[in-house]
Amino acid sequence: MQPETLMQPETHDSDAAANAGNHSIAALEKMGEVWKERAQVKNEEFEVEMMYSTEYDDFLDRLIPFNQHPRYGELDDEMRTKILSSGWIAYNEKTIDIESKIISPICNEIIYGTLPGTQDETIKWLAAQTLTDEAYHVLMVIQTARMARTQRGLLDLRLPSFDLVNQIELEAAKYSENWQKKIVRTVACICSEVFISDYLSLLSDADDVQPINKITTDAHRKDELAHSGIFRHLTKEIVRHLTPRELAFFAQMLPRPMRWFASQELNVWETILQQLDYEHTKEVIGDTRAEAEVALFRVDFSELIELAEETGLLDTPEGRESFEAEGLLGNATMTERERPSVAVNMK
Repeated sequence: MQPETLMQPETHDSDAAANAGNHSIAALEKMGEVWKERAQVKNEEFEVEMMYSTEYDDFLDRLIPFNQHPRYGELDDEMRTKILSSGWIAYNEKTIDIESKIISPICNEIIYGTLPGTQDETIKWLAAQTLTDEAYHVLMVIQTARMARTQRGLLDLRLPSFDLVNQIELEAAKYSENWQKKIVRTVACICSEVFISDYLSLLSDADDVQPINKITTDAHRKDELAHSGIFRHLTKEIVRHLTPRELAFFAQMLPRPMRWFASQELNVWETILQQLDYEHTKEVIGDTRAEAEVALFRVDFSELIELAEETGLLDTPEGRESFEAEGLLGNATMTERERPSVAVNMK
């Protein structure tokens, strides 16, 4: 068994020999070859200023966590518009956190080969492509959020740290060994990339939302669809190279981030409403928090379950117990039409 100070990747004399017949490496190779055609960063840049129109809402009512509260129906047009635009800003700032604090660090770990099973050059190549995609996503969301702030008079809006990032750091802090902390952050990245695209489609398919916001979320969605497949295969490679102790911990941790992603980020929303001088902030946030601060039932986690099955993690005692404890087994997920979505939940 490897020392506990760090997860140590296995080394091989020949990547070609080690990966002969390896389906995941072959699949990743094909994915890497099409990057130059599918990557949105390769397309012509959007003219955000030319495409923005104040006639459209920046966000969707259904994405506001308290949109079913009676007070929401009483909003005047000005306050509703500011709340929706603030939702779009928060959504994008959370996207920046996900890309910069959750995904990019793991891509860098892969590029340096410091995660088990990531010493293959094809894997590093895919991680570099993903890192490039994520940097472009950050640029896109900064541009569109900046335009919304400018056009809606929200340049002074400031948001607190997101619950998602806080929970990852709190979980990592529970463990003394570096390899454990690294696994916590790795599974958060995997969860983000495996199931995130469904939420982007809600905005990109909407007919009544800001056109430039539709375009940028659709571009983001297309990249993330590719990332989902990439990270499924990357996960299989990582799992194949874990020690028994690491594998048990990985299986235990894998479902845990789903609750962090399902947070309704009500602390963020409370701060937003206070800055908008909304008089019913305490009532609306209090009622929403009492109903569900973590709305796991609104998240489709079926792809994560499939990944756990494909990797054999769900067959381990640790994996099965953890998926059940997190409420991911034995509960049917809602369909896309039935599921109301969480405001600043996903990238």
